[in-house]
Amino acid sequence: MATERKCPNCATWNKDEDYCTKCGTVLSPQIIEEKREEEREVRRKSKPPTKFDLFLSRWENSKYLGLRILYKIVYGVSVAFFAITSFFAWLAASPNG
Repeated sequence: MATERKCPNCATWNKDEDYCTKCGTVLSPQIIEEKREEEREVRRKSKPPTKFDLFLSRWENSKYLGLRILYKIVYGVSVAFFAITSFFAWLAASPNG
């Protein structure tokens, strides 16, 4: 089935083309989404770390043994807490049977 797409730039109708035949603007939804995803990835990589991320990395790589141990304890407790709550959420969402 032949689909026609109207170019948003020059208003030319194109048949099954990825790019406009008149001005070269991208018309394919797949190519447009790929470009958007690449732009999101570039923005995500160039974004500086948050203050909380810096705080956690300082604790994790501290020269003091007490802070590193405290970090590992808090991290372990949080992982266990989320694992238990996820299990109960899964139980609540599972069908009776």
